[in-house]
Amino acid sequence: MPARNESFTQDLQIEFLKALHDEKTKAQGERATYVTSKFAFITGLFGLGALKIGEVSFGWLLYFIPLVAIGYDLYIRATDLSIKKMGAFLRNHPLSAISGIEKDWEVFAAQYRDKLAQFATTLFTTFIVLAAAVYILFQQGNNRTEAFWVVFMGWLIVSLTSNWALWRSHRTQIKKLDELKPESPRREGG
Repeated sequence: MPARNESFTQDLQIEFLKALHDEKTKAQGERATYVTSKFAFITGLFGLGALKIGEVSFGWLLYFIPLVAIGYDLYIRATDLSIKKMGAFLRNHPLSAISGIEKDWEVFAAQYRDKLAQFATTLFTTFIVLAAAVYILFQQGNNRTEAFWVVFMGWLIVSLTSNWALWRSHRTQIKKLDELKPESPRREGG
């Protein structure tokens, strides 16, 4: 009977690892979809923000660009973190039963992450926030009142600070995952 239980446990572990790999692949696809959607949505907002029909201007829509960009960044980073969690689990869990080469790959990938790639989402969001800010300034022309400057600067500072804080939080979480050490094997039922 113990051999049967051990075989059953191994089958469950294999099934779990297969599901984990499938989930990792799915998350990678979702992350790419979010990036593409972010580009499309931001482009659309810029287009609508430039629209002026008679005396009606839609320039106020430009103020929503950071909100949309950071919203997409939350989804992008959540899926990215999910992928990194799966990698950390596979390389560190003693019963993950993955091949030695896969475990070595996960260790290597954690040690040599592309630093520029990690900054790409933040850099792009910073760029589009600044582009929206410049566009808003040009749209205002000479109508820049003190109230405009207070709202505008508050919006800009909050947008850029939120973007930076999101990057910092994500970077800290990845660093913690990358520094995880292998767990000790656990026994069934304990």
